[in-house]
Amino acid sequence: MSGTDEATAAPGRLRRALPRSRRGRLLLVGALVLVLAGTGLGTWAADTWPWPKDRYCWGAWEQDSGPDFLGDEAFGDDEDGTRTGTETAPTRERPAGRCEVAIAGDYTSSYDGDSVSIGQQVSVEFGPVPKAVQARLAMVHDGFLGGDMAPLPDGLPGMVNGRGGLLVLPESCDTRDGRPTVVTLQASGTYSSGPSYTQDDPADLGGARQAAELLVAAANRGMAAAGCAPDEPLRVSSPVYDLPGEPERVFRTSDDVCGIRGLRLDVEDVADRTGAFTADLQTCSVRGDSNGVPYLELAMVAKPRLAAVFDGIAGERPAARGWRGTGTIGEKHAIVRADCAGRPVTFLMGASSDPGHLAVFANAAAARLGCAPIAPEGAAR
Repeated sequence: MSGTDEATAAPGRLRRALPRSRRGRLLLVGALVLVLAGTGLGTWAADTWPWPKDRYCWGAWEQDSGPDFLGDEAFGDDEDGTRTGTETAPTRERPAGRCEVAIAGDYTSSYDGDSVSIGQQVSVEFGPVPKAVQARLAMVHDGFLGGDMAPLPDGLPGMVNGRGGLLVLPESCDTRDGRPTVVTLQASGTYSSGPSYTQDDPADLGGARQAAELLVAAANRGMAAAGCAPDEPLRVSSPVYDLPGEPERVFRTSDDVCGIRGLRLDVEDVADRTGAFTADLQTCSVRGDSNGVPYLELAMVAKPRLAAVFDGIAGERPAARGWRGTGTIGEKHAIVRADCAGRPVTFLMGASSDPGHLAVFANAAAARLGCAPIAPEGAAR
């Protein structure tokens, strides 16, 4: 018999060797169980039975790998909660993608018997910053340069907090027209109890350091799929420094918002928050103390790769008469870019339309960096 004939006949011999009686089948099943138990019982007892674990976000995150939203803790008291993942991976032809992990659960509270519902999401976006000026400022400044964000560790160009972050990818991922590609991470969600109580309840990312690791892991997978990954993958190996403090409540108008002398906001009952305060980055946020409404958002960005997300949108003329550099001051956003201590620095304002606020902030930041004022005397009223 040839080798081909033997290969063809092997299944036939196996079928003939199988027991024909019910008792024989039970003995065979029992033998298989014993074999499996003998080879895997120790693993099973250690709670690491080798069933494949789910992976999410282009394979970047694994079930039970650390943060609560990837483990059973995400479901609270609901033993039947669900976690699902959806994704569209970037490609070389279309270097943009999205992934989301969604958590849902419904159970009866053991405390008061109310019906409880949880719905949480962790989403990642991979793609270039928008072309339109206002859309780009709204996405980057409003979303990721607030006073509650900290710089990413290890020199990575971006920001992070316990609810998400933004990372600017290397130049190899830039678009043909020069726009940087960014990866963003955001956690959201709600908790509802009874017929009328609902509150924000974002998915638990495990803190700023864990969020940074999740963000970088997704970025590495996305870059590999898009064909623009660097020779060495990006890494998070250090703690997240410069974590912002708690918001400072202000019950009357103040002349020193965010600790900046002369920065006055004519509103009461607000909470200001000073975020990053380094040579590369400075942020300040002022929001309503009770309703969280933003009144003023300010940022100074000097870190080159992070500042690159604002390239090409500061215009070609000064923001106003006597201002250094170029920029625009609009109703919702303002941007000014000027040379400061030998490098381009970007000054941003959101929520407020008062150029005096930006003037005070920009001049204070410029003085700290050791360069000439950005706004002329009198602009910072």
